[in-house]
Amino acid sequence: MLAVVRDEGHEDDAGRIHVVQGLGGVGKTSVAVSVAHRLQRETDQVWWIGAQDASRFTGGLTALARQLGVPDEEIAAGRLADQLWRRLSALDGPWLLVVDNADDARLLDGPGRLALGTGLVRPHRSPRGLVLVTSRDGQTQTWGAHAVLHRLAPLGDSDGADVLLGLAGPGAGSREEAAELARRLGGLPLALNTVGRYLEAVGQRPARFRDAGETATFAGFRASLDDGGAFPHAGTATALAGIWRMSLDLLTERGHRCVRPLLEVLANFADSPVPLILVDPSVLGEDEAFAGVGGAEIWDALQVLAGLGLVDLAAASGVDTVTLHPLVRNAHGSPGKYALNVRLLNRAARSEEAGIPEDVERWPLWSALTPHAVHALAFEDGSDDERLFLDAWAAANRVARNLTAQGHLSQARKLLEELVLRLGVVVGEDHPLALASRHNLANVLHDQGHHDQARTIYEDILTTQRSTLGEHHPNILTARHELARLLHNQGHHDLAAAETAAVLSARRHVLGPEHRNTLVTQALLDIINAARAEL
Repeated sequence: MLAVVRDEGHEDDAGRIHVVQGLGGVGKTSVAVSVAHRLQRETDQVWWIGAQDASRFTGGLTALARQLGVPDEEIAAGRLADQLWRRLSALDGPWLLVVDNADDARLLDGPGRLALGTGLVRPHRSPRGLVLVTSRDGQTQTWGAHAVLHRLAPLGDSDGADVLLGLAGPGAGSREEAAELARRLGGLPLALNTVGRYLEAVGQRPARFRDAGETATFAGFRASLDDGGAFPHAGTATALAGIWRMSLDLLTERGHRCVRPLLEVLANFADSPVPLILVDPSVLGEDEAFAGVGGAEIWDALQVLAGLGLVDLAAASGVDTVTLHPLVRNAHGSPGKYALNVRLLNRAARSEEAGIPEDVERWPLWSALTPHAVHALAFEDGSDDERLFLDAWAAANRVARNLTAQGHLSQARKLLEELVLRLGVVVGEDHPLALASRHNLANVLHDQGHHDQARTIYEDILTTQRSTLGEHHPNILTARHELARLLHNQGHHDLAAAETAAVLSARRHVLGPEHRNTLVTQALLDIINAARAEL
């Protein structure tokens, strides 16, 4: 990063503003300090101005302008920026101006516009000058075309392990354990530094003088995170919580009123990229925390959260997702939002965009939904709302269908066996959702070669449903189709052919000749008849 900033600042991009951007605590100021220290070997024309608030920033600019010879009357007349940048552009030799912590970039506008190049910070004409700004705001529209953004990413597992081992020492655990903890902390340097120093401090005390909950090992600290997401030391929690609070306070002051509840919702999903289909404005709008908030405002909130590095917006395999930094997720999970997350999940699973789980073109989306459906089932909030429970299990049932279609049979079977067990206890084995889960389980057992087990389930479902649904109900026809397929695989080709022909006739009458299920049954009959012909 140092090489990139220095090289770009003095060659092709001379005169442009260089913005080191990233999550709070990722090391932006440390980069700027290192650049300043290196430049000080060449020149004493290095200036540092804090931009945490308006008084500090304008005071720093005014002091620099006076140092460069701008008369007080020019400053008093409102020509501070014009005169300051005219003098900076005329300087001989290398120079550096650092504007640190410019998270609220509006402070850099002044009477002009930063993005247009007329703000209090602007491009210059000095071939050897460098303007370096640090900020959590990474939105290109904030800085304009004359700025170069340098995204500072968290550390990788190996480098994170180096930091932890360097601070806590080898007595805290192995390198592998340090790397696992670094991954759990998201590679955030501030978190690594804070946790490493905490482990060092605890490790220096004999065990008998450690309080309950204190740990001196990498594995112990990671376990404390996994148990509840809270840091076991108040000082650590305070230091890290301050990062997120400052960022959200900033966004709230800018009028983004839904950023906090939106983070809570995102944090309650699984620790995996969240498909944007789960961020449904119509469902969110039913919750009082999002009262009066529309889709445009939610999208703006996602954009500014990404700009501050609290989330990442990306696309993988054609699926647009939002990902939270691990520590942001830990800090904002809220059990009270469980019901809202289940409603979002259920709406997404039944949406036109998701389609049917067996549709190959939708598999990337279903793969992205899978961890969130499984997570919703495991979420224990003590809710006794049966409708909420059934919504969660309905979404999981569709996910299980997709796992089966993709050939992930062991994963699908495990999920379905849990579904069948829990639904049988809560709503009874004859509940429609319980029957659907049993049917899907039979499909998996069939594909795994457990034909006798699958046949027993199919026949039991048919016995249960025939008396209530009738012989030609779509659900009955689906079970009969699968039973015919199983009979064929068991070698009962004549029996399978007769049953498949009966199902095909009924599906043509009930669903129509061009319906997907009708065509599937026709294909099965063709396969069975071909097998019979070979015999």
